[in-house]
Amino acid sequence: MRMLRRSILGVFVVAVALWTLRGPVFRSMVHYRIVGERDAIPPIPNSAHTSMDLHTAMQSALDTTAARLRFSTGAVSNDPRELLHGGPANCIGYAALCAALLTGHLHQAGLRERYAVDVVIARLHAGEVDLHGFFTSPFWKDHDVVRVQDRETGEMRLLDPTLYDHLGIGLVTVRSTK
Repeated sequence: MRMLRRSILGVFVVAVALWTLRGPVFRSMVHYRIVGERDAIPPIPNSAHTSMDLHTAMQSALDTTAARLRFSTGAVSNDPRELLHGGPANCIGYAALCAALLTGHLHQAGLRERYAVDVVIARLHAGEVDLHGFFTSPFWKDHDVVRVQDRETGEMRLLDPTLYDHLGIGLVTVRSTK
């Protein structure tokens, strides 16, 4: 009986540790390669906060996107103005809404000139293995994410609003492009 309790406790501790460290574990195992870009997304103004830093603006855009959308593989809109009211979306819609919200936040905070926000098309890799190669459906051929580029330092951040909605991991790793 004592051995069973210890085993259950051990499994529980490992599960909690993996869940707590899911972001770093995911970022160490999976990276994104940018293979294309989408058209520019117009900003969606937000009247809530005017004094945001980049981190707060990104978090707010991810939270709002996750709260409003639910993932669908069906025919859905990718227009961020329509999606602002909520509803089903695929990764294109998630990235479009998140980018529009983030651009609006940065504009209101006076940071729009410093940061470029784009929706980019990426492919997920574990090591050199393209994870999209395991799917035959054209729906899973690539994945849209949001790129945030600091124009002063050149630093790039990649946000995955779809992954954030499902696992709470918003910031992902980009290792190379094209």
